[in-house]
Amino acid sequence: MIARPHRFAFRFFAAVIILWLVAMFALMRASVLPADATGTMLAVFDPSTTHDDAFAAITRAGAKPIRKTAFGFIWVVDGTAGNLTREGAIGAYRDLPISPELAGCVAVADRKVSELFSP
Repeated sequence: MIARPHRFAFRFFAAVIILWLVAMFALMRASVLPADATGTMLAVFDPSTTHDDAFAAITRAGAKPIRKTAFGFIWVVDGTAGNLTREGAIGAYRDLPISPELAGCVAVADRKVSELFSP
């Protein structure tokens, strides 16, 4: 049986995780680029998408693949957000001013921050 202090800690931890997930979902939905957005962006595919399938979808969308990130399903591309989503991308986000690998879980693809550091 779980002791009373441990039960409180477990419930508190579960509440924090649930709140974090809800906040991240809202932030990610709000930061998706509109379909007519063009330029350098992050193209996010389903995590089960293979390297070759993602590359093929990017080229079918008429986008120029710039580089793959450490996560094989996220690519930095130069193209149009609407074309990428039509070809299977989950979403397109403004390219971050720092590497997504360094940004970690707290990175938010915010257009305002990105424009501050974009040429």
